[in-house]
Amino acid sequence: MARAPGRVRRDAAGLFAALSGLILATTLHQTSHALSGAALFVVFTAGVVSQLATNTLQSSRVLALGTFSMIAGLVLLVVAVRLSTPSLGLFLIGGALIGAGAGAVYKGTTGIVLEATAPENRVAMTSALVIAVFVGLSVPVIGAGIALDQGASVPNTVLGFAILVALAVSLSGWALLGRRPAGVQHAAEPVSR
Repeated sequence: MARAPGRVRRDAAGLFAALSGLILATTLHQTSHALSGAALFVVFTAGVVSQLATNTLQSSRVLALGTFSMIAGLVLLVVAVRLSTPSLGLFLIGGALIGAGAGAVYKGTTGIVLEATAPENRVAMTSALVIAVFVGLSVPVIGAGIALDQGASVPNTVLGFAILVALAVSLSGWALLGRRPAGVQHAAEPVSR
C-alpha cells in the first residue's frame, strides 16, 4: 500500500482539542465545563463548515486555504495565551480558524491524493489517509503531554508545538501541492503509446 502524504495535516486540531480544557482552566482561568465543550464545538463545527463551503473549489486551492487558515489560527492561539492578560476571544477565534483549516486541509489532501490515485487503489489510499489523520492527531498531543509533564508551562508548550505544527503543515502542504498527478501531462509533452 502506498504511504499517504500529509500525515501531519490535522495535528493542529488535535493539539487544540487536547489542550483546550487545560488552557481554559490554567491560562484563561475559565473552569466552566460548558465553555470547554463549546470551544471544541467551535473547532469541529468550523471544520465541517469549511468543507461544505469549499465544494466548488479545486482540491489544491482548498488545501492552500486550509493551510493558511490553520497557521493563522495557530498564531492567534499563541498570541491568546501569551498576552499579559490572556484573551478568551482570540483563543476561540484561533480555535475556529484551526478547525476550519483542518477541515479544508483534510478535504484538499484527500482530493489531491485520490485524483492522482488509480481507481483500483482508491479504497486502500483512503484507508491510508484515515490512518495518517489519526497519527497526525495523536503525535503532537503526546509530545505536548510529555512537555507539560517535564515542567514546561502551558504558554511555552503551545508556542513550541504551534511552531512545529505550522512547519509540518507548511512543508507537507508545499510537498503535496508541488506534486503533479501521474496522469497529467503538459501540452508540450508527447503522449507515448
